Amino acid sequence: MANSFTGNPVVLDTFTSAIDVCSSLGFSTGTPLKVKSIEWQTPTSTAHTAAITDAVGGNAIFGEQCTTANQSIIKYFDGYIKNLCIAISGVGSGKIIIHLA
Repeated sequence: MANSFTGNPVVLDTFTSAIDVCSSLGFSTGTPLKVKSIEWQTPTSTAHTAAITDAVGGNAIFGEQCTTANQSIIKYFDGYIKNLCIAISGVGSGKIIIHLA
């Protein structure tokens, strides 16, 4: 499957290049997005991590390490996040599901 930016939620499963979620959705880089939650769905190994920042090399928005294989991790948000970026290989396995408000 390829990354899907055409609906809500945004579903990401291919991390072979850096992803700027705002520009991929058709907005200018840095546009605030109202995010309800970010879910890391079914990471396969406890050695894997997922890192999402507010800019390339920026502040961590979602930084998790898998503690139980195939168990999803979800983080809820209340408000806007200015930009969402995932670096190359920023997610070790599984999918990232972003629910926008």
